[in-house]
Amino acid sequence: MVMKIKLRWYEKNNDDLKENECSVDIHDADSSFDALGLSEETAIYADVFNVLPNWISILQPYFQHEIQPNLFDYQISFRYQGAWPPPPKQPREES
Repeated sequence: MVMKIKLRWYEKNNDDLKENECSVDIHDADSSFDALGLSEETAIYADVFNVLPNWISILQPYFQHEIQPNLFDYQISFRYQGAWPPPPKQPREES
């Protein structure tokens, strides 16, 4: 499954959308969701998430824009790239 992350940044003083950027293709979406702590989110492709400070180092490699939380507020959303609906998630194996 291939997906993209859409990053939007907003002016802090008035919440106006400044700009947005789509990530490079991400081929292992489940690993990205796990890293962000969103693997249990049920509406992952239908929701928008405020970027948390601990997400910045995870997200930054996917974007050209330098994420600067002191200057802008950020949100991300996920876009599935492929036939809809995506295949069901496989159950996790216990280690």
